[in-house]
Amino acid sequence: MTRTFSLLAVVVVGCSSQGNTFPNDGGSPTDSGNPSDQSAPNDTGTQFGDASLSDASDAGGTTTVYANTDDTLYSLDPQTNAITLIGAFAGMGGGTNDNVATDVAVNSSGDVYVNTPSAIYKATLPTTPPGTVNLTKLSPISLKTGQRFYALGFTPAGALATGEVLIGGDGYGELYSIDTTNGSTIDLGNFGPDPSHATYNFALSGDIVFYVDSSSNPTGLATVRPCKVQTTTCLTSDDYLVAIDMAALANAYKTSTPAASLRKGIYGGTTNGDGPGTGYADLFGLGVWEGTVFAFARKTTTNATPLLLTINTTTGQATVVSSNFSFTNGWSGAGVTTSVTVTIPPPN
Repeated sequence: MTRTFSLLAVVVVGCSSQGNTFPNDGGSPTDSGNPSDQSAPNDTGTQFGDASLSDASDAGGTTTVYANTDDTLYSLDPQTNAITLIGAFAGMGGGTNDNVATDVAVNSSGDVYVNTPSAIYKATLPTTPPGTVNLTKLSPISLKTGQRFYALGFTPAGALATGEVLIGGDGYGELYSIDTTNGSTIDLGNFGPDPSHATYNFALSGDIVFYVDSSSNPTGLATVRPCKVQTTTCLTSDDYLVAIDMAALANAYKTSTPAASLRKGIYGGTTNGDGPGTGYADLFGLGVWEGTVFAFARKTTTNATPLLLTINTTTGQATVVSSNFSFTNGWSGAGVTTSVTVTIPPPN
């Protein structure tokens, strides 16, 4: 299933579920983290690593990762793990399932985009944070019955088309390209069969992030989990970190035909096995910086509090960096600019 909350980095690099049904949840099938199942509290900041934005870098800097809750944008300094309040979102609404921010994405110019389950927005950040993050609605997303969007990220220029392409993930675990001018979508597929469990596919459970690796190749990561084919039942609440098959993604985009699998490999897994997973569920935000993978977990039935974690790309397992945040609803998404170079190795 998918649930899209994202983590966003100002450096221009571009969100899991725990229960059994994904369409009604912001990444988690049956948990209370579904953005449409709750009213978002007014976040006042985080108790962990508070810093002024100038300490972490300004909105046009090179060391900022963005992360969001349902209603507020934050920045993460990936060198110090300091988290800074940027401001509450203003301007959402006007449509069904259009009142919570489920993810963020950043393009190569450092422009911040925000999605709700049903629409795409462009953000204007405050000149001097904290302040208001004003959202301008670009387009509603063309939706199928019961569909909601959660994950968001830009692919680097040249990966799918001449320019960057906005990719979103829906509550059923599929990836789609999204046209920001009219909201039209192309189904690009899911993450393919789970070799260890017949009748199960790996479906997007949390977030996606795209970047350029040290060899100048477009690359992507996602958090997924095995879910029963054509049902809303997931096998486990544990999220897995996987590499995205960019060639399969590009072919699906070019032919408008969903890929049989978008999974390049599982971090910490084997060729024919699942691996141990990250050890955590509801990783709704995903971000990268140099050799580090950051994950942002929502407070749900599996997580007692919102979490900031890092994921080991050798073992695939996650470690908690902080669980001390003053807001209660938890992280919804994250993202980083597509123009940043990342040195994360491919999965074994």
